[in-house]
Amino acid sequence: MRQDTYTAQTVKAAEDKINNDKACKKILASKEILAYILKGVVPEYAECSLGEIAEQYIEPNEILGTVPVAPGLTGKREYIEGMQQEDGISGEATVFFDVKFKVLLPDLQKSSVQVCLYVDMEAQNRYRPGYPLEKRGVYYLSRLISSQIQRVSEGTDYGILQKCCSIWLCMGNDIPKGEQQSITRYSFAKEDVYGVSDVAYEDYDMMSLVILRLGEGPTKERTLGMLQTLFLGSMIPEERLKKLEEEYQLKISEEIGEEVRNMCSYSQVIEDRGMERGIEKGIEKGILIYRTLLETKSIQQTAAKTKEPADQVKKIAEQYQMEVLE
Repeated sequence: MRQDTYTAQTVKAAEDKINNDKACKKILASKEILAYILKGVVPEYAECSLGEIAEQYIEPNEILGTVPVAPGLTGKREYIEGMQQEDGISGEATVFFDVKFKVLLPDLQKSSVQVCLYVDMEAQNRYRPGYPLEKRGVYYLSRLISSQIQRVSEGTDYGILQKCCSIWLCMGNDIPKGEQQSITRYSFAKEDVYGVSDVAYEDYDMMSLVILRLGEGPTKERTLGMLQTLFLGSMIPEERLKKLEEEYQLKISEEIGEEVRNMCSYSQVIEDRGMERGIEKGIEKGILIYRTLLETKSIQQTAAKTKEPADQVKKIAEQYQMEVLE
């Protein structure tokens, strides 16, 4: 059957990844989940309750210009609506944010400048995708900053710029053991090299990059523990949901519960389908086998040259109806 062929398995793996990406994105559109993350990694919300963050600060009614983060989730209080996810600038690459939204800052009376945070939440399956993830995070922050001003002129008021925070949730199994179950925050800081300048902190505290690295096993850090319960481990969905409600006091809606059930978890998809480099590697192998079959016209010779199992070579030959020798 076609579904048993090497190429079909690779396509199925890609489909699984797409479906899990969508499920993860929907879960991260939950105000309850986002509130838990903001309280855990963004200092401005450390003293706020989860209810305050979810109900008062995330996307207050006066923040307009929102678009759906995921189909079917708009109009429900428990989900964010989100901002435009695609950021295109003439002459520059287009950036596609996973989940992008605004959050009102608490204690507004302390600041006449900063009113809200622009937050970008990214789910990252590969911790080291061939470049430093930190540099990509800084680039995303720069685009969040620049997108707030549509046109620069001599009279541009840069005072309207609001602080941006980019949060990266890393859950690939390429995270080094020593870095798993860790959170790192990078901030823009002032350094008086000579003399002292009297500059308000809010005038330069404009960017914050947070990287969360999940891992297996227990952790005392509650934000990591909650996220690991959501996305990692071998628990069945009902056990996962029960732990989120009882241990982390999260009110899991039926919609989010359904996404958790459908998702299984990124780690399981990676393990079961060989997602990390698996799809790319599988496609490369399939092309190599096909080209070698064209050259040798023999399953056994192709298997010897490509060092792939003969039955796998035979499946590809059958799929493309190639006339070859055993």
